[in-house]
Amino acid sequence: MNLIIAVAPILLTILAGYLTAVSGVLPREKWEAVNTLSFRILIPVVLMKSIATSNLSGITSGAWITVVLLTLGLAGAAALVTRLWMSHSALPDPAYTTLFQTTTRWNAFIALAAAEQFVGPRGVAMIALAMAFLIPLINVANIVVLVVFGSGRTSLAGVLRAIVQNPLVIGCGLGLVVNLSGLPLPAPLSDALDLIGRAALGVGLLAVGAGILVRRLFELSLPVGLGAALRLLLCPLCFLLLAGLFHLGLDETLAGVLIFAVPAATNGYVVAQKMGGDADLYADILTWQTVLSLGLLPVLALLVHRLF
Repeated sequence: MNLIIAVAPILLTILAGYLTAVSGVLPREKWEAVNTLSFRILIPVVLMKSIATSNLSGITSGAWITVVLLTLGLAGAAALVTRLWMSHSALPDPAYTTLFQTTTRWNAFIALAAAEQFVGPRGVAMIALAMAFLIPLINVANIVVLVVFGSGRTSLAGVLRAIVQNPLVIGCGLGLVVNLSGLPLPAPLSDALDLIGRAALGVGLLAVGAGILVRRLFELSLPVGLGAALRLLLCPLCFLLLAGLFHLGLDETLAGVLIFAVPAATNGYVVAQKMGGDADLYADILTWQTVLSLGLLPVLALLVHRLF
């Protein structure tokens, strides 16, 4: 019951964002600025502060990052298998790139908020550290798949530039630099980062809610079902199996499951538009993933508590 109650603030915040958008209080076309604020300032500040002020020795020295990376590799491999399994008529190349994106990308806004509710500050730090490792890898992998299978093209320099200029990567990098330097953040700066960061998770969840389109829930197809199943069933189960093999602790397992049980990141929709993917399919899969994951999170959290 406590785990169900813990997800209630996330659900209510997302619902508030949805109602704000559909009621016209802040129409959907106005939310682009909110998304930009979250992506470029609020979330990077949370990542920087969390990594800079956390004791990362127990995380980086253990097997947790290894299990996270192995699970991501298995997720990518499973998406690649679908290309061999399904015909091009059932899964055209642009649709396949979207399936790969929605399997490997993850919504850090929801993961961070869930970690704060289910695990606490240590969970937020672990999610932030995972972002520092995963964001560059995921972006490179997805851009390569889009270049190979999509109709868009980009250069290696363009890929590297996109990664280096990513605000989330910058936030993680700055946090790691401060943490490894051993220098404490000055109190005024730390307080300012706290003030900014308090808005980050709430605003991010409001934006998730504003982006939900109920009509997308009626756009059912085999690729949509695969996109939901690969992300929300296969990925968490793979992580749980590996967590058992590597003897991870409760907090580590719960934080890792949250990474793989949240929906795909919304920025993949824009990437699909610009690089020849199937953006409409991305929206369909993302809507189903978002709705289903919110009910799945407390179930998986309960399962982790029972097993670990």
